[in-house]
Amino acid sequence: MRTMKQAANRVRKLVQWSLALATAFALLCGTCLTAFAAADSPSLDWSMSGQSAITVQMKDGNGATVTDGTLTLYQVAVLEQDNGDMVYTLTDGFAASGVSLTDVTDDPSGLASELAIYVKENSITGTSVKNTDGTVTFDGLELGLYLVVQTDQSEGYYTVNPFVVSVPLDENGEWSYVVDASPKMGVLTPEPEDDTPDEDEPDDSTPDEKLPQTGQLNWPVYVLAGCGLLLVCAGGVLVFSDRRRKAAK
Repeated sequence: MRTMKQAANRVRKLVQWSLALATAFALLCGTCLTAFAAADSPSLDWSMSGQSAITVQMKDGNGATVTDGTLTLYQVAVLEQDNGDMVYTLTDGFAASGVSLTDVTDDPSGLASELAIYVKENSITGTSVKNTDGTVTFDGLELGLYLVVQTDQSEGYYTVNPFVVSVPLDENGEWSYVVDASPKMGVLTPEPEDDTPDEDEPDDSTPDEKLPQTGQLNWPVYVLAGCGLLLVCAGGVLVFSDRRRKAAK
């Protein structure tokens, strides 16, 4: 009987120790995860609002610098802190756009296209900078989300697709307050010329004057044949007249 009670006490103590170890392990893991999350999310320097910038490098697919065209920047949203979370709040100009900014990384190109259409349809004004040396810089920016649209096409290139830029940008665990962007610039291929003349336009390849006829002419044959027949008839008449004259003598 005593042996059974001792065994039960040992089992009870083993369970208690197991629960204690499990609790300690869970607390340790939670602490590690919290520390990892804190390390993965760098602290934001809110004093950089109004001092940030976006630099756009204008280069084609071969790395050649493009020095033409105009880019226009629109501030879509401001970055704010809500109960420790960072959230985007649409600016007054885009409040009626109806776009969702819960996660701009889901479809940034689709979001940019939607915003560009809204800008055009509602005549939203932005900040335009002409490209003179292959680099376009927008500085003095608040923290937030921005839309970049090429409002003046670069000569010899397709228009750059609209794109969105977040300021600041998390780069390798550090916030970058001067964000670099390098949009794709496609070389404009000229269309082949159509050599087919228009129906309403004269064909310059054909001169107005008629070319001299170089083929065989048949009318001289008929003229000469007719003349020959007349000569034969005239000869016959002369012969017949001569015979009648001799017969009369």
